[in-house]
Amino acid sequence: MGLTVLAFGNSLQDLVANVSLSKKGLSTMATTACLAGPIFNLCVGLGFGFWALMKSTGKTEIHVELPRNIATGFWFTIANCGLIVFAGVVVGKGVIGQGYGYVACGLYVVYVVTSLFV
Repeated sequence: MGLTVLAFGNSLQDLVANVSLSKKGLSTMATTACLAGPIFNLCVGLGFGFWALMKSTGKTEIHVELPRNIATGFWFTIANCGLIVFAGVVVGKGVIGQGYGYVACGLYVVYVVTSLFV
């Protein structure tokens, strides 16, 4: 459920906004928004969450175990970040081409299938 329905519901507004920005010629803003939101959620959301947990429990450290499905998501996130750098810096010399979109969508399909089997 979290892999599909909740992920789509949470990201659909961002998708519409980023596509609209790109159609208006503001692809740099769309790319920044696409990356900045998740980074904010990971850094600030997890940071404050762990801080509040440590404050309420009095612990100075918290042991976190990553289930295989979340670890799989991390690996695919790292792969996509590498893909962005490769497509934009190495291949495109500062421009991310149309091929990146196809490969990124394919990478997402592989991620969903992999996550279902993990």
